Amino acid sequence: MGNTPLNRDIFMKKIVESPVRRGKSLFMEQFFDPQSLAVIGVSPKKSNLARNVIKNCIDFGFRGKIFGVGTRSGRAFGIPILESIEAMPRGVELAVVLTPAQSVPDVIRRLGQKGIRRIILETGGFSEFDIGRKGLEDEILRIMHHYDQHLIGPNCLGIVNMKSGLCTPFVDYRYSVPTGSVSIISQSGGMGRTFFNVMENEAIGLNKFVSVGNKLDIGEAEILQYLLDDPETKLILLYLEDIRQGRNLLRIAANYDKPKIILKSNRGEMGSSTALSHTKAIATDDKVIDAALNKAGMIRINHTYEIGKVLKAFQIPVLKGPNLVVISRSGGHAVVAADACENQHFHLPPIPPTLVDKLKKHLRSNVIKLKNPLDMGDVYDMSVFLIAIEESLKQETIHGVIFILIYSEHTSGKDVRRIIPPLQELIKKYQKPIAAILISSADGLKKIKQQFPFPVFSFPEEAVEALAISYQHHLLSKHRQQSCTPFRIRFNPEVEDQIKRVKEAGRNFILHESLKMIETYSLPVPVYRLVHKNSEAVHFVRKFGFPVTLKIVSRGLLHKSDGGGVRLHLDTMAKLRQTFRELKIKMESLKDTEGGLMVQKMVPPGQELILGARRDSNFGPVVLFGLGGIFSELFKDFVIDLAPLNPAQVKKMVRQAKFFPILNGSKGQPCLDIDFIEKCLLKLSGLITSHKEIEEVDINPLIVYPKKGYIVDARIILAKTVN
Repeated sequence: MGNTPLNRDIFMKKIVESPVRRGKSLFMEQFFDPQSLAVIGVSPKKSNLARNVIKNCIDFGFRGKIFGVGTRSGRAFGIPILESIEAMPRGVELAVVLTPAQSVPDVIRRLGQKGIRRIILETGGFSEFDIGRKGLEDEILRIMHHYDQHLIGPNCLGIVNMKSGLCTPFVDYRYSVPTGSVSIISQSGGMGRTFFNVMENEAIGLNKFVSVGNKLDIGEAEILQYLLDDPETKLILLYLEDIRQGRNLLRIAANYDKPKIILKSNRGEMGSSTALSHTKAIATDDKVIDAALNKAGMIRINHTYEIGKVLKAFQIPVLKGPNLVVISRSGGHAVVAADACENQHFHLPPIPPTLVDKLKKHLRSNVIKLKNPLDMGDVYDMSVFLIAIEESLKQETIHGVIFILIYSEHTSGKDVRRIIPPLQELIKKYQKPIAAILISSADGLKKIKQQFPFPVFSFPEEAVEALAISYQHHLLSKHRQQSCTPFRIRFNPEVEDQIKRVKEAGRNFILHESLKMIETYSLPVPVYRLVHKNSEAVHFVRKFGFPVTLKIVSRGLLHKSDGGGVRLHLDTMAKLRQTFRELKIKMESLKDTEGGLMVQKMVPPGQELILGARRDSNFGPVVLFGLGGIFSELFKDFVIDLAPLNPAQVKKMVRQAKFFPILNGSKGQPCLDIDFIEKCLLKLSGLITSHKEIEEVDINPLIVYPKKGYIVDARIILAKTVN
């Protein structure tokens, strides 16, 4: 399923340089709105899947010319079936292919000879079925490159465009999804159909749907670019099982304020226990994805059942602040909503005095406390609810309203439906969200959804969580662009010489070499020496004093504390000599001729942190910051961000850590040198971005004090080296 870099680079260049129609790439638009369509693999048999593509396009009102191509003549839903690709006229803009996998290279070649450059390959049975068929995919890519073709798929459902009537799924498409502004990119056709069901049930409109399948050629980045430029698409929902060319995807996403919601599955962490460093074990691929998506302003959801909630969240204006008013006909529901607001860190300010005065005139008895959340169980006039909602929205300090109404369809259904248009007008007038929780019979709610383009939430918690996602989008859009440039470090030939020497030896840096590299970037390291004799350790102590630590330096003992390779608090000559003899025996058992023992001056106790960096296969260099020491992997209290970093990003990264109060002097403790921590992170970011040969950097611990600190241990791992 691998992508050919040349093919994809050429394609992205086409998107940039293609003529533009209504602000969109013409090359990509002809995938979505072709003037002519060929369906390859059609037969008159009812069991034939390709004929469903023709039926769906006819049923959807596709305006272009349709050509059916098969191995024998006939008709499919009134469309003649041609017996060969060569029988088609030239100039067809899009072809949908549903033929056996082994036949596909020849089909692609013949389409190329006919001048057809855009292909949706819905056939399955490639490398997703058997990795041995990777050669078949490579052959297809070679042919496509020769004929300047591009392809969505294989193993996909293709495209649905509600406006143009293009509907290429090979299954009979019978959904009553209205036309709207939500567009979907899905790696799975089955998950796409799940989205259709949710949208049909919630009466939320679809604009475009793309099933990308194996992503042999065109992937999520190119489709996302097109949909972000598409004025008809207001919200983009993605379902992906893997992300390719992650940096490109993020670069595209970060340039647009449109809401981008992603459900990313396949998030297991199997294999982290075998990582070479603490950083690799902590900063797993899925955690890197979280950090990357957040930086690009993309909101990640974790469960399929959240889809409806997210879609409804963006059918109303984006929440631009944390202050809400809860207005409920039920006291119990008001309390539940208040709890949900607290869980999402929303605020419920006091009810405005103007609203209190107006509501007092409409209360039938004096049993309601006029506070936020507002229990209006004593009110049966629907217009009073509208007064309460509008008075709340008028307040500049109120950013949204949660409206909860429990009612009987039999007695109040018509009255409730009458207030929906005024609610829509209030949303339009004040450009603030009203999250309406309507609790009634299924029939009553169905009438509202069918009659009005108005999102209806089922539970207070659902509505509050939807507003939290909306507010998260607002914050991400507000902060996604930093004005300052990334921190850079100067080229250092000494570092390049160190990397070259270690790489030529076919190994990774060992401890003293890693510390030397760290020192090269002006990062503070306690004085140390690599020693091979007891007398050398004694000489070190006589020069620098006690206490000291002894550490085994060996390729065969990466996690030294786990293997008993570290001895601390050596403060007498007797302890030093005895410990040296013990570790020397252990060292000799490792049979490492390049290692030895390292004696290092101990530093006073302080706050232990871990700083790390690694090169992610999709997103490039990332930097990690967290609590350090031997328990770093156990507690996993850390923050990840993509490098290169600038000072503003590092400042934000440090303050995002849950343990930041510890650094900032909580509970009477002294404030630690946060400026020093930030400078270390900037230099680490520069190190990993400036030297592509470095795969991972692990600094654990960095011991920090109120003034400065020291890097006590470090590990540098090169790309594609033996351990």
